Amino acid sequence: MKNNNLYNLKSKTRKTRSLLLVFIFLTHIVLTQNGETIFNIAFDKYEAGDFKGAIENYTKCIALEPNLAEAYHNRAMAKTSLKDFQGAILDHDKAISIDSTKADYFYNRGRAKYFYNDLMGCLIDNSIVIQMNPNFGLAYLNRGLVRAMIGNKKVGCEDLMKAKELNVANMQAILDEYCK
Repeated sequence: MKNNNLYNLKSKTRKTRSLLLVFIFLTHIVLTQNGETIFNIAFDKYEAGDFKGAIENYTKCIALEPNLAEAYHNRAMAKTSLKDFQGAILDHDKAISIDSTKADYFYNRGRAKYFYNDLMGCLIDNSIVIQMNPNFGLAYLNRGLVRAMIGNKKVGCEDLMKAKELNVANMQAILDEYCK
């Protein structure tokens, strides 16, 4: 009887040690998942087309790194891909409030505003992009299209010509359609 109790005690001790090691291992994994690690996971999900998964992970990243503008920007891009334009605009607003030096943030917010049917907001954001980077051809394209759509065809066509000068693809077809 004595040996059987000793065997049971040793068996329980081994099980406890095993569970403790598993717990320590899992705790280590959770603690080492910092904002950068989660950001990279989110980025990989976005690249793979898993936009919902990307949003979930960017949200986790933002909880750990609330001043990481790129996480808000990238989450906005995932939201745009899912046609959540209002959510995308809000995330772009936050990214811009943290770092207003990135032309891409304004450009992509302008795209979301376009899809949200805020043409004036799109026009303003693309104008900011052009002020920040006069060689940003896609901003001329977008601003030109919006200007032509709202009735300012002459100035819109000037922007579209500038986009062509900056080698934006397929500009001749766009010029033929909007600037006849």
